Amino acid sequence: MDKNKNLALYGIIGAVLYAVADLFLYVGLEIDSGNMLSYCHVAEWRLMASMWISLFGSLGLLLGFISLYQLVKVSFGEKAKFIMILPFLAAGGILYCHFVLGVYNPLTYQGAIKAGLSENQIVKILENAAEYLTPFTMAIVLSGYLTEFIVIAGILSGKFGLKKRFLLFMYLGYAIVYALVILIVKISGVTGLRGGLESLFETTFFLPAFFAWKNKIRGEDA
Repeated sequence: MDKNKNLALYGIIGAVLYAVADLFLYVGLEIDSGNMLSYCHVAEWRLMASMWISLFGSLGLLLGFISLYQLVKVSFGEKAKFIMILPFLAAGGILYCHFVLGVYNPLTYQGAIKAGLSENQIVKILENAAEYLTPFTMAIVLSGYLTEFIVIAGILSGKFGLKKRFLLFMYLGYAIVYALVILIVKISGVTGLRGGLESLFETTFFLPAFFAWKNKIRGEDA
């Protein structure tokens, strides 16, 4: 159980690293996450820094999902483990979105601009790709939400061994962090600080697992 608790901790660290990696893409820049062309103006060194940081973040996320998988299997039984396909799809999707959409594609488009293509031509390329990628990215987002529902169900049902108020504290903590970032943006005028908050929300996948395993270890020692 101690191993699973540590794996959950690695998941939390991985989500934080992803948030830091995202900051390299957003801080000080006017980036619209819904407009892939805006990523073309991110400096190459920022893209590479983001990629290397998220590489270690990806390892953390995968280890964290192993912990969550074990917790769901122990809490709900062997049959429930098959529903954990959705969280693993979410983990794979997060990796795909960051490395391909967030780093590789902008590097490719910057190379195309250097080769002489116009921004209008690149917009056409992006629009064509979006027709095929949008359903895939929507499936990834849906898998992420379903993972959150699995966590919520585990807590509310009592299967995870956590009090229901844990959900309130967890989401309230995230809301406080979000509000603090908004306040810092208002005071400092630095743009892009909110860019890492989406990845930081992924800590809510692993915080329940960490404390659930911690409680189980305490129960064994008692």
